[in-house]
Amino acid sequence: MGPRLSDDGQLRDRLASLRARRWLLLGIGNDMRGDDAFGPLLARRLRERGLPALDGGLAPENWTGPIRRAAPDVLILADATDLGTEPGTLRLLRPFDVADGTTSTHDPSLRVLHRYLAADSPLEVVLLAAQPAACELGAPASPEVLRAVEEAAALFGAD
Repeated sequence: MGPRLSDDGQLRDRLASLRARRWLLLGIGNDMRGDDAFGPLLARRLRERGLPALDGGLAPENWTGPIRRAAPDVLILADATDLGTEPGTLRLLRPFDVADGTTSTHDPSLRVLHRYLAADSPLEVVLLAAQPAACELGAPASPEVLRAVEEAAALFGAD
C-alpha cells in the first residue's frame, strides 16, 4: 500500500498548479536519522531527473544564494514532519500553519529562511510534509517513507 495523501485529497491537484509556475524544491533533513532523510532523498531523486531541486540537508538557510539565483515563484520545502498520522502520509501545508516546534526539528531555520527570501520578492512557500515512522540516529529510512519518496517523485513527474 502506498503512502496516504493529504486528507482533503487535493495534494495532486495543488502540486500540479504549483508546478505550472516557476518552482524549486528544497529538501531538508538528515540522511543519518532514518525518516528525517525524506527531503534530501526526494530532492536528489528529482535532481537526477533534471528537475529543479536542491538538497538543503541540515542547513536550508545556507541555500539562499542558489534559491535567489533560481528566482522561483514557488519554493517547495520537503521535510519529514510530525503530522500525527500514519507513517508515510504526505501533506502539502503552508509552512507555518502549525504551532512552533510541532512540525520538524528544522522549524527555526525554516522561519528565518522564509522571512529572508520573502523580504524582497513575492515568493510562495509551501511545505511538502511526510510523516516519519522514526528518526533515530543511524537508522535507515522506513519502508513507508521510502514509498512516500516514490509517490512524491511521481507527483513531480520523476517516476
